[in-house]
Amino acid sequence: MRHHYVLVATSLAGLVFGAREASAQDKDEGPEAPPTVAQDAGGAQQKGNTEATQKPDEGARVDGWSPGIALGALLNLVDTRSVVGQQDGTTFTFGAAIDASLEFNEGMHEWRNNLALSAGTTRTPAIDEFIKTNDGLYFESIYLLHVLEMFGPFARFGLNTQMFPSTDIRPAAVDYVVSNLDGTTSNFTGRRLAMTDAFQPLTLKESIGVFVQPIRRDEIELEARAGLGAQETFAEGGLAIDDDDATAGVEVKELDDFYLIGAEAVVNAWGFMDPDKRISYTVGAGVLIPFVTSDLPEDDDRSLPELTTVEGMVGINVKLFDWASLGYKLTVMRQPMLVDEWQVSNNLLLTIGAAFGSKAPKEEEKCPPPPPPAEEEAKDAATETTAPAGETTPAPAPAPATPTPAPAPDPEPPPPPPAAPAPANP
Repeated sequence: MRHHYVLVATSLAGLVFGAREASAQDKDEGPEAPPTVAQDAGGAQQKGNTEATQKPDEGARVDGWSPGIALGALLNLVDTRSVVGQQDGTTFTFGAAIDASLEFNEGMHEWRNNLALSAGTTRTPAIDEFIKTNDGLYFESIYLLHVLEMFGPFARFGLNTQMFPSTDIRPAAVDYVVSNLDGTTSNFTGRRLAMTDAFQPLTLKESIGVFVQPIRRDEIELEARAGLGAQETFAEGGLAIDDDDATAGVEVKELDDFYLIGAEAVVNAWGFMDPDKRISYTVGAGVLIPFVTSDLPEDDDRSLPELTTVEGMVGINVKLFDWASLGYKLTVMRQPMLVDEWQVSNNLLLTIGAAFGSKAPKEEEKCPPPPPPAEEEAKDAATETTAPAGETTPAPAPAPATPTPAPAPDPEPPPPPPAAPAPANP
């Protein structure tokens, strides 16, 4: 029996020493490398991937109604008295603008509506009365059927006019020579000449055809349309300056109603020039080549290509603050049936106002808060570190996400008693 106790004690001691030896060997070799991100199962692998899957496609149409409106105003007051090089008096400038839109998207249907109004007046010491310096009303409604996401048929209606009566006002009296529609001329002398009534001339535009949208990104959205177009202008009884600098008088032309029907092509591009979407731009050009027109005067022998209507526009807007923006717009137009001259308009405007809905500046995307230190250590542990000699060693094990007090180490087991000498065989 005593022999059996000695054998059991010896075996237990061997197990204890073996376990301690294995533990020491594990400490020398280091802990097992944690699983990498690719090996980890469950949950998103990276925050970037999660955000990319949740973010809608760039330039994609958003279903539902999207209203927006921007209101702006401009006020400038300058008064000078006994200033060298300047005329005594007060200069007053006032302007206001409204830019509204209403868009609807559902499946293959897209319907865009835009309304823009602008008005401005100025009074200077040279002409001591208010003069209209800016006046415009523009409306467009266009429906696009996306048979393919980037291609399909469209139908468009547009309206362009001015809201207030127009008068030509001069600092001193001049001679006006008016060419009437019946071929006669009328002569007037004075500082003022009434030109057009309110909402005159009024131009209506209709077109149908096909569209293509090959690019739809934040930086640029490109849209081209082609088809059949028509224009009707109502201007009978109005006057327009058609002056020849070589003559002493001021030539004026009497206006008449007319219409055009022909082939139309339009190209528009718009987008943002910076990641924060505070600098936007728009560029557009359109041409209408008529093959049917209203009757021309007997002495008008222009061909149909010479009656082509051309429009071009370039605009840029810089959002200085949420309540202030600086905008520039260049408009070039040629309407030979109305006035056979290039009409060029430059407008630089600092607008103080407010914007709501889709016209409001986009809020900057908020970055997610940095992960706690424990997560940072876990990410560092998921990558391998390289030793100075070029040998790759596993990274240390990650710290727990929630720090907890380490448990007290187990007491070291007492050393085993020395083995008793084996008894002599009987």
